[in-house]
Amino acid sequence: MKNNNNLDHSKTEFLFESDAEKAILKEASKPSKVKVYKKIARNSIIISCLLICGFIITYSSQSDKLFKLSASLINSSQNDKEKMNDSSESLDIVNNNYNKKYEIIINKANPITESTLKKYKQVEVIDNVISGIKLEEQTYKSYLKLKQNLLERGYYINIRSGYRSFNESEEVYNYYKIENGIDYAEKYVAKPGVSEHNAGLSFDFIISQDKTSLKTNYQSDEYKYLENVAYLYGFIIRYPKDKENVTGYSYEPWHLRYVGVELAKYLTKNNLTLEEYYETKE
Repeated sequence: MKNNNNLDHSKTEFLFESDAEKAILKEASKPSKVKVYKKIARNSIIISCLLICGFIITYSSQSDKLFKLSASLINSSQNDKEKMNDSSESLDIVNNNYNKKYEIIINKANPITESTLKKYKQVEVIDNVISGIKLEEQTYKSYLKLKQNLLERGYYINIRSGYRSFNESEEVYNYYKIENGIDYAEKYVAKPGVSEHNAGLSFDFIISQDKTSLKTNYQSDEYKYLENVAYLYGFIIRYPKDKENVTGYSYEPWHLRYVGVELAKYLTKNNLTLEEYYETKE
């Protein structure tokens, strides 16, 4: 049965003989002004609610994305984290020679600016177990030479963290501020400009005899071999175990820093960190 509320007015001519009846029907079919106003108000409320809900969903999605991105930067395959220690508060300010851009110190006492970082060209790392990583151009060229040396011995090296933008460093800092509190973040987490990763001169690596491994055994033959030959290609283990009070960072056996072949040889031969090297120059 048809619903009379949905009468087709084109057929009304055939249903009613009297013009009066047709006029009554036509008037009755018009919505009242009160009903129209109520409908407009109701629709406005619905639209507003939908817009608010959409904003909340979008904001939540972006916040969740930010949190996940920060977490991905923090949580590497082995949960190794770049972490300053109490000694970072007493590091000395040095006279960085930015003309020798591979020898500079970047730490809590000697941050680098975004304008200075423009001198460091970042390039994409290819043939790596983890994609989307970049390194400073000369650092990457030297890394490829080191990688070839290792391959010839059946050792596979991959990079799991390289260049990190100021925005990414800020996300890391904010992640720890949420997780551990602002006091912890201020004391132990590298802000933008304080991390060597910001210049692309450093990278965290994985080395194994398994090409696709995401773990490193720091007592293995391949790791010991890397420690012994890294300086030949301009790299140093930046934060040694016995120099934590000097560098202001916890021991990071996975963190290589490019300083150039000449300086790398000198530091390795004399068992010096960059901080100690600059002390001897003052």
